[in-house]
Amino acid sequence: MNPKIRNTFFILLLMWSLPGSTFALDSVAIVNSIQKQYDATDTFQARFIQKSFLKILGQSQKAEGSVSIKKPGKMKWDYKAPDRQILVSNDQNLWLYLPDEKQVTKMKSQSIYSSNTPALFLAGRGKLTESFTIGKVTEETGVYIVEFIPRDKVQNLSKMVLLADKKNFQIVGSRVYDNLGNKTEMIFSNIQINPSLEKKLFMLEVPKGVELIDLSSME
Repeated sequence: MNPKIRNTFFILLLMWSLPGSTFALDSVAIVNSIQKQYDATDTFQARFIQKSFLKILGQSQKAEGSVSIKKPGKMKWDYKAPDRQILVSNDQNLWLYLPDEKQVTKMKSQSIYSSNTPALFLAGRGKLTESFTIGKVTEETGVYIVEFIPRDKVQNLSKMVLLADKKNFQIVGSRVYDNLGNKTEMIFSNIQINPSLEKKLFMLEVPKGVELIDLSSME
């Protein structure tokens, strides 16, 4: 898999564990409420700030942009800074467009969803309690912080953490930790729930003069 696609999705995947309240919380009820709110969300748009720590380099990276999601399986991540990247997926294909490099990589979207539990959840194709066991649940001002441990130990994911608004259980952020010590955090703002999103938003027409690397025919 193209490393930029893998990194973008792990970035996408983006989720955490922070010290918080020591009060006993009903973790199952909180998780069920988060899932119920997400199940009621057919479309989602927001701005995001992404912070990634790459252990092998000992460096942190920051990116920002906008995201649009339409369940099931349709997503568009438009990175504005520091480098322009556009990642689009629908039920069939996934495209990663790097304008500065004048290159588009196309592959079957199933290659992402079949091996990436957080991506399944973000795309509306997974259930939290089916893919994860519930870990520590804490709270801070205005949010619940819920840690999830993947049931599939083969994956590179060590844990995922969701940040949910205490008023309506809407997901407002996430952190992802992998087995190599890397961490990706995503914080959403200007959230819109169930806006009208056109189908063409989740297609990518390769611009003229841009190289297409088509991996979609590969098994």
